[in-house]
Amino acid sequence: MLGCGLFSGIGFLIFFYNKKITLQKLEWDWKKRMAMFLISFFGIWKCGDMLRTIIRNEPIDFYNSTASDVLPQIGIMVDRFLDGIFPYQLITEWSFNHDLYPTYLPLTWMPFIIPEVLGLDYRWLAFAVLIIAMWYYSYKLISWNSNWISIVFLLIVPYFFLYSFLKEDNTGSFRLSIESLIAGYYLFLATSIFSKSNWVRGMALLCCLLSRYSLVLWVPLFFIILFFKEKKSNSYKIIGWIALGFLVLYIIPFLSKDFTIFQKGYEYHTEAALIAFHRYHYQSEYEMPALLAQGFGLAIYFNEIIDGTSADKSTALRLAHLISLCFMVFVSMIGFYKIKDRIDYRIFLLGTLKIYLVLFYNFIQIPYNYLYLPLVFVSLTMFALLFSRKNYSVE
Repeated sequence: MLGCGLFSGIGFLIFFYNKKITLQKLEWDWKKRMAMFLISFFGIWKCGDMLRTIIRNEPIDFYNSTASDVLPQIGIMVDRFLDGIFPYQLITEWSFNHDLYPTYLPLTWMPFIIPEVLGLDYRWLAFAVLIIAMWYYSYKLISWNSNWISIVFLLIVPYFFLYSFLKEDNTGSFRLSIESLIAGYYLFLATSIFSKSNWVRGMALLCCLLSRYSLVLWVPLFFIILFFKEKKSNSYKIIGWIALGFLVLYIIPFLSKDFTIFQKGYEYHTEAALIAFHRYHYQSEYEMPALLAQGFGLAIYFNEIIDGTSADKSTALRLAHLISLCFMVFVSMIGFYKIKDRIDYRIFLLGTLKIYLVLFYNFIQIPYNYLYLPLVFVSLTMFALLFSRKNYSVE
């Protein structure tokens, strides 16, 4: 998985090396509008019907669940918020045999206030966010394209991927989690890199930063490149939108009441990460820990290579995680300085985003399989650019 991911990201950059692209914004005629409407309608109908079956077969009770604690944690935080209770407190009021300190940032759980108020299943909201991101992706690729075969093919691809994942939901990405929400955020970000709107780019970054801290080391690379390749005011405006979002959605309502909530959440997550190196009660002492045995990420190799306790292995993995990301960002900065006149900066940002996320999720401490869904949807924008390259003006 690591090799394939790195190969796709690096290969993408190599392909566009020494090519200057000009994205031609073409007019939207009624035929393109109709194509997007028909394909979206059919795709949403088929995928939505599949999700409806999943929801019917896997009802979620936040307080009496025996499966994943992802949706229960979100549901309890939403209930607390609507009842006027501070959501970032230890969760004890459920059927799991462990207490949990909330680890989710606001844009992971606050959007679910909407389905709670409307009486809908939370998984419909996560699905809707991904669909909206796919619409934005479709809008951008249609506005760049004049070739009908490319347009139809690239409109179908995201729905094909989504339907395939829904049909074979062995990972619980849709049954037991809201990972399609996160996938939607990252698809939005990958596509927004090619937007000229500071508001759109700012909102895309905000959605990602206030849902997971995954991108925190890549964001400086984004702004350094933007600072030198566009008007400096663009960087300031995007930073302004992000700062405003943090202030309104996180600092004022939550951090101002308890500035330790992020630290407590991080510490709880670090402690919980030890579960990856523990065998389940039904396993013998000679078996590989069940979570690692699924084969996702590099944690399995740290379990085999590092001698010591679970804490020692988790610490080594966490250190390698940090070093690999810092090294990747540092090399990217030097690399861009060397080749800045030979590659489009937006292509470089998209390629490095893919490489960064591949490293982040392969070194992740708790390698749950559903976490890898965003990587697939980030690749859609890369795929669209590769497939449609003949429709760009190449100098």
